[in-house]
Amino acid sequence: MNEAFRRAFEKRFKAIEEDKPKEAEVEEEDDEEEDEDWDGISEEEEDDEDVIEVVEHNMSDFSRDRADKAALKAFMSSKPPTSSDAPATTSKLPTKKKEDDADNPTEQDDLKNDLALQRLLKESHLLDSSFSSTDPSGKNRHKATDLRLLELGSKTSIFAQKNMPKHQRVGIQKKKENKEAERRREAKENGIVLERVRKEGTDGRGGGFGGGGSKRERGIGNPSVGRFSGGTLKLSKRDVEGITGPKSSGRGGRGSKGGRGGGRGGGRGGRGGKR
Repeated sequence: MNEAFRRAFEKRFKAIEEDKPKEAEVEEEDDEEEDEDWDGISEEEEDDEDVIEVVEHNMSDFSRDRADKAALKAFMSSKPPTSSDAPATTSKLPTKKKEDDADNPTEQDDLKNDLALQRLLKESHLLDSSFSSTDPSGKNRHKATDLRLLELGSKTSIFAQKNMPKHQRVGIQKKKENKEAERRREAKENGIVLERVRKEGTDGRGGGFGGGGSKRERGIGNPSVGRFSGGTLKLSKRDVEGITGPKSSGRGGRGSKGGRGGGRGGGRGGRGGKR
């Protein structure tokens, strides 16, 4: 069976080399003869094998970077690393691109034109808003300062002036009214519905100026009638009338009734006289 497989394999591939046990035995015999003939190591062979190999370490080409010490110090420290702990050494960028740009005349012309255009725009004041500072100025600066003070805890606004001349206060109020009237007029023309105007000095039901006045708001725990101050409740005449209700007609009314009775009696007496 193995012979058949071998023939089929040799037909398709190369022939298989047969083992040669005789040659292996001959080689082993030669090795044994060499071992018998070996007398030891000669002095010449010892001299050849004892050659010392010398290795030189040249420190002139070795340069230690100073950044290694800083990196080691930062690594050994207990502080956490920060973005500022980047190595100080910076690699030199190639200047080939800069030289190419300098040699190119179109780049230089474009740069000159850009500078000329920027100078023209700055001197002609065509783009003042873009070149101006972003910080507020004038009234806007005052308003911004007022808002910052209010955010920091200021109780009153810097624009709320209590003590000022009367003509200035009247002028400010008039300007405010004119501005509000202009706003309402523009809203009316554009068909915009605004809030209702509530006049000062009127109650919630529109009772006119001064007469009815707005209803006084009572605090929590205060009496609904009168005024409590100094441990005593003070009631006005109006408060008492509101509690007791309207007064009766009094003695004058009774006298009139008596007069009526007297009149009736007199009438009866007159009738008796006629009889």
